[in-house]
Amino acid sequence: MKKLKSGYTTGSCVVASVVANLNYLIKDEILDFVDISLVDDKILKIPINRLRKRKNFCTTSVIKYSGDDPDVTNGMEIFTKVTLVDEINLKSSMYNIDNIYITGGRGVGVITKKGLQQPVGKYAINPKPLEMIIKNIKLFLKENPIGNKKILVKIYIPKGREIAKKTFNEKLGIKSGLSILGTTGILKPMSEEALKDSLKLELKVLKENNKKDWIIFSFGNYGKKYCEELGLDTTNLIVISNYVGFMLDCAVELGYKKIFLVGHIGKAIKIAGGIYNTHSKVADARIEIMVTNALLVGENIENIHKILGANTVEEACDYIEKPEFFDFVANKVARKCEEYLRGEDIRCEALIFSFKDKVGISKGFKDMIGFI
Repeated sequence: MKKLKSGYTTGSCVVASVVANLNYLIKDEILDFVDISLVDDKILKIPINRLRKRKNFCTTSVIKYSGDDPDVTNGMEIFTKVTLVDEINLKSSMYNIDNIYITGGRGVGVITKKGLQQPVGKYAINPKPLEMIIKNIKLFLKENPIGNKKILVKIYIPKGREIAKKTFNEKLGIKSGLSILGTTGILKPMSEEALKDSLKLELKVLKENNKKDWIIFSFGNYGKKYCEELGLDTTNLIVISNYVGFMLDCAVELGYKKIFLVGHIGKAIKIAGGIYNTHSKVADARIEIMVTNALLVGENIENIHKILGANTVEEACDYIEKPEFFDFVANKVARKCEEYLRGEDIRCEALIFSFKDKVGISKGFKDMIGFI
């Protein structure tokens, strides 16, 4: 298998740009590459794109490189402007750390919701990139003191607003641009863990901002659209992909009390069989679970054979003549989720559907729907 190439984070791009600015502004050195010190003291070499110098400030840009990660920011130009000043007009959106002032500009998002790594009102510059910026500035100043001058760093991304529309930023509460991200400084190709982390963060943001004790888990966009058509409150809905068990655990951790699962029976049938990661590489057995539950509601043997020969769950639904089957499966989904939670004080209900409008609703869903 081909080894995937790593890239560097937006945070590392900012740090490299700052270091290049300092070298040009204070030492009059134009660097094609800079070595930056990461949070774990490893060194990362990053190319510089362009520089411009004036009397008391310098601007530098770095081109974001994402390696083999399918990142919408790949190839984006990130700028910093470093200015030496005597006094600072401190604003609430800025960061002030040891007389080093860091702010955002065009294309850098501002935090508008609780639950993220920085307070509401601040520019969306995460703690680790901030730490790396300060660390690398101090390493430079140790060899190149500037007396009583203060350093002002302004980050801006000309295409940041446009690119942010392709991300979850606005949903998470980051308005008008992108976040400056990175934990280690090195961008590794998107992993399953990274996706799960982003889902957990979205769930946390919903909990802290909407203040509700219920959540709708949709298996995919079909489920979300179905909820919208029903007129349900989708402001407290999250598309959980395949990670049913993981997201149930997250809901417990964050204090949710009611979970509504809504989605196509193709995913739901796996949960009815006790499968809590619905990706096909983990487990399948959809048709077998369909058959088992069809037998339990008394479906005739001829239809059972047709279900066994079905190519998809959607096709298998065509051979179900017992209308109670779909409610039966919805109840199974709800109870299996509660079983997974092993006695936690959370109630689960489910609504499932096929593309041909065959719908199953668990017993308590209608009772609980007043919450949604």
